[in-house]
Amino acid sequence: MISIRAVKMLGLIALILVLNACNFKKEDSNARLTKKLSAVDSLFFVGKTAEAIKLAHDVRGSISKTDPLVTTYYNLMAGFVADRKTKELYADSSLAFFKAGERSSSYQNYYVKALFTKGDVAMFAKQYNEAFDYYSKAKTLLKKSSCDNGYMASKTAEIYYIQKNYRVAARYSARAFELLNNCNDYQPQKLFHLKQAALNNAAFSYEQSGLIDSALYFYRLSYILLNSAHTRRSIPATMINSSLVVLYDNMGGLYLSKDSISKAKDYLLKAVNTNVPETNGSKIPPRLKLAKLYLKTGEYDKAAIQFDSTRFLLNKYRGENASSDLKWNRLYAEYLVKTRQSEQAYQYINNYIRLNDSLERVSANIYKLDIDREQDLYKQEQAYQTLKHSDKLKMLYILFATIAVILLSIIIALINKNLGSSRESQKVTASQNKELQQTLVELEAANKNYIRIMRIMAHDLRNPLAGISGLTLVLLEDNELNEENKQILQLIESTCTNSIGMINELLKSGLANENDVLDLQSLDIKALLHDSVKLLHFKAKEKNQELIFDADDAPVRILGSQEKVWRIFNNLIVNAIKFSHAGGKIKVDIALTDNRTFALTTVTDNGIGIDEADKDHIFEMFTKAKRQGTGGEEPFGLGLSITKKIVEQHGGKIWFTSQDGETVFFVKLPLIK
Repeated sequence: MISIRAVKMLGLIALILVLNACNFKKEDSNARLTKKLSAVDSLFFVGKTAEAIKLAHDVRGSISKTDPLVTTYYNLMAGFVADRKTKELYADSSLAFFKAGERSSSYQNYYVKALFTKGDVAMFAKQYNEAFDYYSKAKTLLKKSSCDNGYMASKTAEIYYIQKNYRVAARYSARAFELLNNCNDYQPQKLFHLKQAALNNAAFSYEQSGLIDSALYFYRLSYILLNSAHTRRSIPATMINSSLVVLYDNMGGLYLSKDSISKAKDYLLKAVNTNVPETNGSKIPPRLKLAKLYLKTGEYDKAAIQFDSTRFLLNKYRGENASSDLKWNRLYAEYLVKTRQSEQAYQYINNYIRLNDSLERVSANIYKLDIDREQDLYKQEQAYQTLKHSDKLKMLYILFATIAVILLSIIIALINKNLGSSRESQKVTASQNKELQQTLVELEAANKNYIRIMRIMAHDLRNPLAGISGLTLVLLEDNELNEENKQILQLIESTCTNSIGMINELLKSGLANENDVLDLQSLDIKALLHDSVKLLHFKAKEKNQELIFDADDAPVRILGSQEKVWRIFNNLIVNAIKFSHAGGKIKVDIALTDNRTFALTTVTDNGIGIDEADKDHIFEMFTKAKRQGTGGEEPFGLGLSITKKIVEQHGGKIWFTSQDGETVFFVKLPLIK
């Protein structure tokens, strides 16, 4: 018969299983709802607003009022709707969720997004100080939250741009682009859209500040991103084309400002002719710029066509393109003056003045916003709150100190008791130390065995190389060989000889010793460079690179080890090939310097360059400053360290410069006196 205690135990187990099943069901349900809300966001970003809103309403019915996912719904709807009052209702509903209990700390990531949404709605309403307050609070919480996805940086850039502080706006947009990969809370389509927007905003802001080279750099990054998305087919063509319209329009405007009429016209026509659904007047800016271009070139009939097309679009999307409407009136007045219709031009000049005054009044508040001052005030408020909290902590510390004194007396008594146990522990530690020493001895033996195996491998490599060298020498004795074949065989023989020398050195040095006495002889390093370039010419051809070494035959002699000096040149040229792009150029030069007492050899490439953080470490043995080559070649972190040691053994010096994609390695070796 089953006892009452057993029945109770079975009941408890059943209850636990039911509760776990409920939790699993809830987690699964939340995952499905989160996925649907992500789909809502994606639909909105591909222009399917009606479908997005319908799906959002359907999902809302499945979300509990106590589930933080409900704030995601409110945030999305605040972004979808166009009416200011409705936006505020959704944003306030999102924040209201966190007034209950400890929800703001329990669901901090959701709370940060709700604050950002409230800030966005305030920005939409031109309430810039209020918007900045919400953004600042969100930024403070971001430091405690999971990650920064660049949202605050993009919003700060937006404020600086409206204030016409373009250079600072550009820096914040660039920062936003860098931070976008920090978090995995964006769908691919939205991430693409935000990256593209950040790059375009950075480029356009740099253009407005007059930094054209910086603007072109970010426009090129934007094009690379678009081309990559098109190649992978990861983003719908309509999204890519819409972004291309913006990019072509901005590039056209940039070249138009530089009076590069041909390039400007090419980009602007691409923008106008790119096939995209016309939903918000995206073709208005490029058509306006084309009209301006035709005014410059005196093609007034073509300008008139663009003015008519733009006016039609401005009327169709009235209220959505206020700044473009302003530019249209100014340019059209200029067109009328140039076509001798000055009387009609006054009407459009007046329209321009009226619209400009209206826009200035709307933007007046944002010019009053001093972001740096607001940040300082917010920090002061935070410091004050921290100080208040600190006073409370002091009282607690006094209480804890009193308790600590009491506990200390108890601890002292316990210490005396535990001293005996401590002595026993010391014995155990001594025993473990002995075992550790034994382990180290065994590890040393294993390491020696590893070196022995590596030497065997190196020895096995030496034999076939020696065979190749021997066969090459036999072939060279054939008097019927032409001069070209002889040169090729001599290169093969010298390469085998040098490689065998390297293997012998490896076997002799225990894999890492570069301090042996050098076998010095008089060397013509210019001839050695010629041989190295000829030998590596074929390696460069594999990546369609051009390896250039233009020098006369006048000898440049040093006192050195042929195989080691050959290794210097070989390492540097191989590195240049490895880290240069396909189709690039690598230039090798040699010159006399320091009153003709030293030979200065340079290897120049226009590859991927050296990161600032790696510059102090690339000459270290087994350096961590390693990067894959442009063709996927694996680095080993040894070549430059060995090269530096060899150069120093010969009384020379090696250094490099790397900036703007150009890297130059310099090797200075003393000539024979």
